[in-house]
Amino acid sequence: MVVTKDKKPENSLFVQPANAPKQRGSKKFIYWVAGVILTTFLGAGSVYVISQIQTRKPTPVPTTTIAPITQITALGRLQPQGEVIKLSVAYAQDSRVNKLLVNEGDRVKAGQTIAILQGTDKKLMELTEAEKNLAVAQAKFAKIKAGEAKLAEINAQEAIIARTQAQLKTETVEKQAAIARAKAQLQNAEASYKRYQALHLQGAIATADFDNKREAFKTAQANLEAAQAQLQTTVSTLQKQIQAEKATLEKLKEVRPVDVKVAQAEVEKAAVLINRVKAELEDFYVRSPVAGQILKINTRVGEQVNTSQGIVELGRTQQMYAIAEIYETDVSKIQVGQRASIISEHGGFAGTLHGTIDHIGLQIKKQDILDSDPAADKDARVVEVKVKLDPEDTPKVAGLTNLQVRVTVNLE
Repeated sequence: MVVTKDKKPENSLFVQPANAPKQRGSKKFIYWVAGVILTTFLGAGSVYVISQIQTRKPTPVPTTTIAPITQITALGRLQPQGEVIKLSVAYAQDSRVNKLLVNEGDRVKAGQTIAILQGTDKKLMELTEAEKNLAVAQAKFAKIKAGEAKLAEINAQEAIIARTQAQLKTETVEKQAAIARAKAQLQNAEASYKRYQALHLQGAIATADFDNKREAFKTAQANLEAAQAQLQTTVSTLQKQIQAEKATLEKLKEVRPVDVKVAQAEVEKAAVLINRVKAELEDFYVRSPVAGQILKINTRVGEQVNTSQGIVELGRTQQMYAIAEIYETDVSKIQVGQRASIISEHGGFAGTLHGTIDHIGLQIKKQDILDSDPAADKDARVVEVKVKLDPEDTPKVAGLTNLQVRVTVNLE
């Protein structure tokens, strides 16, 4: 029997089964060596990285320094103190100018008449009539207070009393004369009656004749009584009439409080009428409310008053202002008292004006003055800030109201 041996593998790592325990030990050793090497490399790398981080210096970041804002520039316009005043009247649509007393550029005082409207002649006549009525009422009032208001009536009443008294006297005399005649007639009739009575008793006369004498006697008695009654009636009637007329006279002479009050009320009424006419007349005179300069005439003589622009435009150009439109984003930096410089936007005046901020507006509004720059914001929101020009600069621009300017506010 022939025995054949296997060939030894070329790979020296190959372990034959007969030597298996020895081969497994060698393999563990190889893994251990590889782990040590790997750990060494990792540790060395970590140390290197850490050392690089610790020794590396940070790269400085560049910073930008922003310069503080020291000025704010805005568009503006020149304007007289208190803005431009348009003088008009209450009923402009019904009014026409009769006289114009100023020209453009004239300086006027406060209260000075600027123009006179049509219709003053009629009002002046009404005023004259009202003043005459007041004079009459005052004279009447004075007479009433002095007790002379009814002098004519008093005189007339006294005349009536005098006539009545004269009538009483005259009629008394007449009635007394009639009584005297009646008495005489009675005496004659009585004597005849008594004589005829005696004769009748003697039978010397007829009864008829005696009866006639008796009737004549009775008639004479009745006539006397009638005359006496008429005298009494006349005297009584006329005396009562005189007493009544004297009472009326006393009332006329009396100054009653009610008469005084009525007369005083008439005086006051006449005075009120005068004041009303004067007030209406004043509306025909257009006066300047302030001292200033006539900037423009909008209504000429004979024309109806311009309802929107008035008769004239007036400005207090003795003190000029620059009205700057400050953006709402910048208004918080603006303060009263800050100084500002003003230049003309389009060459309206030469040089630079100076002034001081004395008012900051309280409302935000859209920008009125547009920048010539086409890229400018047309819808910008602004606050109006008033810059009071220095006294020496105001005369330079007194005639340049509404001129567009550029205002630079110094914030420092």
